[in-house]
Amino acid sequence: MTVVIGVGNPDRGDDGVGRVLARRLRALSPSGIEVRECEGEATGLMAAWEGAKEVVIVDACRGAGSPGSIHDFDATEIEGSGSRPLRHGSTHSFGVAAAIGLARALVCLPPHLVLYAIEGRSFGEGAGLSPEAERAVDEVVTLLIRRFPGAEPRPGDNA
Repeated sequence: MTVVIGVGNPDRGDDGVGRVLARRLRALSPSGIEVRECEGEATGLMAAWEGAKEVVIVDACRGAGSPGSIHDFDATEIEGSGSRPLRHGSTHSFGVAAAIGLARALVCLPPHLVLYAIEGRSFGEGAGLSPEAERAVDEVVTLLIRRFPGAEPRPGDNA
């Protein structure tokens, strides 16, 4: 089973990219992918991926590139909250890194875990996604549909 977890706060501008992505992906009803949402707290993430063999986490980041840029990391690159991939991040970066580190220590890290971090522009309270984040969400949805065999939208389903 493949689980895609959208992380973020949809009421804080680009911080909500993961949750927006999860909702768009879920609307496509892709075969072979279970879509979940999480605020980003470490134990909540671990519960969300429990039992999955393949996990993709999508979250916002800041300070690692231009707005709308997409960074992807394998869990083996992420050692803790100060690791290079999470040195710049959203309000959840500690939660994501902590979840991966804790799961590694407890030997319950999924066999395959990838993090997609979308560079945000605005994280203001009550704001929607910036145009750059909107484009990046669409790009990552397309990447995920292509990445997983059998994940194309089911016939008769619409976005």
